[in-house]
Amino acid sequence: MSMHPAKKEIRKIKLTLTTACNLSCKYCFVQKTNERMSFLVAKKSVDLLLKSSGENKLLSMYGGEPSLEMKLIEKIVAYAKGRAKKNKKKLTISICTNLAALSDRQINFFKKNDIKITVSVIGPEKIHDRYRFFSGGKGTQAVVLKNLKRLSKKISKRNIGISYCLIPSISDKIYDNFKFILALGFFNFNFEIIQDFEKWRREDRNNFLLSFRKIIINLIDNVKKNNFIYINTINWELVNDKITEIQSAHCQVKYNIEVYPSGEMAFSPFLLNDKHKKSYLIGNMLSGINKRYKKCEFDLKNKKCLDCGNKTYSPYKKWDKAHAVIAMYNKMSIEAARAIKKKAANNKIFSKYAKTAKEHLAF
Repeated sequence: MSMHPAKKEIRKIKLTLTTACNLSCKYCFVQKTNERMSFLVAKKSVDLLLKSSGENKLLSMYGGEPSLEMKLIEKIVAYAKGRAKKNKKKLTISICTNLAALSDRQINFFKKNDIKITVSVIGPEKIHDRYRFFSGGKGTQAVVLKNLKRLSKKISKRNIGISYCLIPSISDKIYDNFKFILALGFFNFNFEIIQDFEKWRREDRNNFLLSFRKIIINLIDNVKKNNFIYINTINWELVNDKITEIQSAHCQVKYNIEVYPSGEMAFSPFLLNDKHKKSYLIGNMLSGINKRYKKCEFDLKNKKCLDCGNKTYSPYKKWDKAHAVIAMYNKMSIEAARAIKKKAANNKIFSKYAKTAKEHLAF
């Protein structure tokens, strides 16, 4: 397969290992069709990532529930590490898991291979279990917190992140839920703004705005005390201005390649089950990249590049209110990163925080 990877920098590739899952979460957009990725598709994805230009690479695995495919994960990790060494790349591997079926074998494997683990949490049990539950309806939080405790006994919390799910109808609880998760002892956060589930009303958007401001103030106050809390978007902005970059016209190939179980590729996970999916595919890992992407090079003046970005996000017009929340999240993250950079210029603690952000980009 050729995308002329040497000419393009691919910073990140995300693999949907399976659409199967052991949960039936209310808001999940993935249809449980039990598709699973072959090692050949995964291998070709790894090769594309690691042969592209640039030194720092992120390989992310999710589903469904990726831990249902542990044998495949073990093969992927072994192969990717070997290829990264050969290609002289710095590779970070992350897995997003619900942690509902954690085994000692998984814990030992994650530890041995320095895997970054992201776990979905919403808040206290009453709230969490309303949205995240097993197929029979039983909530998952008791199991998740028990397994988080098991995990953190053997694995540094530096390698454990929380995918903090934000749902419109509980937007008034955003800050309280954040404080609940923080009290559990975890400090890596990725805010997962749930989009195609409930409408984000004006009141919900205002709740988010006020809550995220409080969270940023909390983060900065903690930095002053040498107690570091990391938020994914702020990390990316501190390290390489990624959020500023993606808000302007940019090459979708750099950060947004999603590989579905069949090998199909797109620039979004949300198209996996979309009835118009074929219109947005950029190719297949098994059969090759679509012609328009084979030799293209990003150019701000090239209308095709701008159309590429517009086409990627055109299916989400019905989610405009959710995208307004994401825009707020990105804007405030940029502002927070700039404030931290400014303080870092003459403050050792903030300088240390800004430098350590690069260790927390996978969550």
